[in-house]
Amino acid sequence: MDPFGSSDIEQRLENIRANCNDHERRLLSGVIDRQNIKTTFQDVHAPAESIESLKTLTSLSMLRPDAFKYGVLATDKIPGLLLYGPPGTGKTLLAKAVARESGATVLEVSASEVNDMYVGEGEKNVKAIFTLARKLSPCVVFIDEADALFRMRSGTGNRTVHREIINQFLREWDGMNDMSVFIMVATNRPFDLDDAVLRRLPRRLLVDLPTDKDREAILGIHLKDEVLSPEVSLSDLATRTPFYSGSDLKNLCVATALACVREENEAAVRASEKGNKEYQHPEKRTLEVRHFERAIQEISASISEDMSSLVAIKKFDEQYGDRRGRRKKGGWGFTPVGGMGEAKEELARVRA
Repeated sequence: MDPFGSSDIEQRLENIRANCNDHERRLLSGVIDRQNIKTTFQDVHAPAESIESLKTLTSLSMLRPDAFKYGVLATDKIPGLLLYGPPGTGKTLLAKAVARESGATVLEVSASEVNDMYVGEGEKNVKAIFTLARKLSPCVVFIDEADALFRMRSGTGNRTVHREIINQFLREWDGMNDMSVFIMVATNRPFDLDDAVLRRLPRRLLVDLPTDKDREAILGIHLKDEVLSPEVSLSDLATRTPFYSGSDLKNLCVATALACVREENEAAVRASEKGNKEYQHPEKRTLEVRHFERAIQEISASISEDMSSLVAIKKFDEQYGDRRGRRKKGGWGFTPVGGMGEAKEELARVRA
């Protein structure tokens, strides 16, 4: 659902740009144009309950405004959402899908846009996030790599400026009575977030490493417009790529297609050397098993063998995650036996 057409959005941005202050104007580059985003929830392989939660929190008030005019929903709301999990699992991709399908304007903010070397400027930047979000409402404020902005204030070496920025953010967050502004943050290091920030993110969604079946589905999404040889089995590829994140699988598919194109170019060069000037590239490339074999040699799983951060994510999930994450205690270790291929895949996931 899109309450505003593309021309309406441009007009609103022009009006806001003409009337905003310097701090707000600096953040306007983070407004995501839904028209330029191709990613939808159909293109993201994530648990159905996670996608439903995202839809509920970011767009339900626009789909059913009547339900938010009375009772608890008229005065209170879930103030924020945390997406957490290992690197490359699709947290930012989910945010893009929200931007494409929620119907709300999405304002993407990075820590570098907030932090400032001059005293007091960081707090003004924080205030500008919320005043601009109200002008863009309905608005979802998305903060990626949130640990860079919201790391614990009690940590050694944290400057007074950092503490003041978080304090200002918390004050603005608590004073946000506008029901049409929502905060969504993503991080690979949820265990570094300040406790006060976590309290304002009561809905926490784990985006875990894909299972065998998940990997098969993700490969299918990336290869849906490619021609595959009959000998290529996505199920077999999924089995051969344990520990691969969604990002790793995307890179694997790109490397496979490049291997095929490289082979076609080599064939064209050989034909030219033999005097065959009528050689033409195939209308559509066909990905063969050998192309995937080459890609697997080039693209490995990005998960490291020790993955101390994974242990910390598991501990965070058991302490702060939903009830599915707290069901089992223990088993945080990641102890590969021999090489990566011999390790039990379950140990590399946050939840078995």
